[in-house]
Amino acid sequence: MRVEVDPAAIAANVALLRERVGVPVCGVVKADGYGHGAVLAARAMLEGGATMLGVVDLAEAVALRDAGIDAPVLAWLHAPGVDLRVAADRDVEVAVSSMAQLEAAAAAGAAIHLKLDTGLGRNGVARGDRAEVLARAAALAAGGARIRGIMSHLAGTSREADRAQVADLLAAVGLAGLGPVVRHIANSAGAIALPEARLDMVRIGMAAYGVDPEGPSGGCGAAELGLRPAMRVVVDLAGGRADAGLDAGLLPAIGAPLLVGSRRARVLAVDPCGLQVQPLDRSALPLDGEAVLWGDPARGEPSVDDWAEAAGTIGYEVVTRMGAAARGADVVRPAEGLAPRRALELGLDGEPRRLLGELVGVKRVEGGLGVSYGGTYVTAAPTTLALVGLGYADGVTRSATGRPVALDGAARPVRGRIAMDQLVLDLGGADAAVGDPVAIEHASAPELTGMIGPRVAVELAGTVHDADAMEALGERIGAALVAGDAVLLVGPLGAGKTTLTRGIGRALGARGTVQSPTFVIARTHRTEAGPDLQHVDAYRLGDEAELDDLDLDLEGAITVAEWGAPLEHALESRLLVEIARGSGPDADDEEDSPREVRISGRGPAWDGARMRALARGGAS
Repeated sequence: MRVEVDPAAIAANVALLRERVGVPVCGVVKADGYGHGAVLAARAMLEGGATMLGVVDLAEAVALRDAGIDAPVLAWLHAPGVDLRVAADRDVEVAVSSMAQLEAAAAAGAAIHLKLDTGLGRNGVARGDRAEVLARAAALAAGGARIRGIMSHLAGTSREADRAQVADLLAAVGLAGLGPVVRHIANSAGAIALPEARLDMVRIGMAAYGVDPEGPSGGCGAAELGLRPAMRVVVDLAGGRADAGLDAGLLPAIGAPLLVGSRRARVLAVDPCGLQVQPLDRSALPLDGEAVLWGDPARGEPSVDDWAEAAGTIGYEVVTRMGAAARGADVVRPAEGLAPRRALELGLDGEPRRLLGELVGVKRVEGGLGVSYGGTYVTAAPTTLALVGLGYADGVTRSATGRPVALDGAARPVRGRIAMDQLVLDLGGADAAVGDPVAIEHASAPELTGMIGPRVAVELAGTVHDADAMEALGERIGAALVAGDAVLLVGPLGAGKTTLTRGIGRALGARGTVQSPTFVIARTHRTEAGPDLQHVDAYRLGDEAELDDLDLDLEGAITVAEWGAPLEHALESRLLVEIARGSGPDADDEEDSPREVRISGRGPAWDGARMRALARGGAS
């Protein structure tokens, strides 16, 4: 499958929309630019006249800065405990949705936008907290804090409800007494259809990519607006089948039209690894060659809305999922704490177990509040809403609304529509806190066997029942290692770290006996595989300088460090293996006690594709 993106179309769309709305445009490039590529989309939007860029979290903002983009950037969803000094240092503006975030942003010296919940029920300061937060913002501003804007987000429930949200925001601005601030509430749909929502700036996302922001329309809506589709997706057919399916990001759009040369066809089936189509004509000729799944209707090609309509969703979800086309290649876990936790947990057998996330917001809200787009769920009484930093960009399909999410031992159904990077739980009177872990079990959400978004880390976890199994796991890891790799083993005394290293050594053909290097700190083994195996005891290493004193070959050899936690920040890339002993009567007996193991990759050498290869038991 090939995903072709036309940056000129993005630039032209932004220019057209900027002229139409008559106010500055913030071009939204979250979730890898809605699947189009964040850096490419950002540059195209700026070329088209956008004056600011919008992203979901600080990790995405830093990625733009690292790519050399110096335009103003706004991030509005924050990982628990994120260090907002990074935002100040990298000149990233941040939206805050709680008193705690406001205090942290002001203390960090970041430029701040106050985000208010005016009826979407997701991110944003709750109405009950609004007066206190606005008063504190005014006090902080008087002391020098940089309050740049006040914002909200339209729910799109109805034109009347959207107008009420605009009025609510303007009333809050008047109450705040902050002086001149940038007021913004309109997304693509609001900016186009509701002139009074344009205020001082609009945030343009989907429309910039040439997709009708009002939903499936056969492409007519986007064409009538003068928008050009920026994405074209093609597959190669052989006998009516293509090797691209759910795992590549496609949705099960049964009946969706496609174009094969001059022939029309429709989707017959979509499975994890493939796509089956049938011709609409009565010709007996096989369907071979390039097929356009969606592209530009002006050229006679199917539209992305055609695919969305067949899949029962919206164009937003269809194109955003194309960020998974690389199957995780070159996707690296962001620096710790810059993005909410998003991890696909595979069993040690490689089978999907669950999608892991965390709460990024918890707030008390009033009864009668609509939750998420369209207000399809309305709170029956005052309640607590919890916001999870996972959405359809991460593989939680919009159709998963109502699926249970595990939180603190209880199953909480998803309430309201699932958004690109957020979903909401209604906790009633239950307690919860920002940072609490959540999980969507595979058994209750089988769609997770399909695409998992490219920003989702891949981890392996499971039970290792005895020493033989631990050594076998080490062999499996060793088979995937190459020169320059570092494996950090973390776990208590007797957890099985040396046993696992012995398995790594066996896979590499290490010479000599692999045993604990406690009394020598580091031991080097020549190997049949080529690169030396450096077996390190990091327990007594106090800092990076002491690591340098060992004179290890970190580029040409393979390094395995027991008690490896102190080396986490000394290595750009590493495979972290965490081992926990069982709690039974034989917990101290390495031979008999089961161990719980979690394996995660950090840094550019351990991207999602390589972790998937490790899960399958093969070398990358």
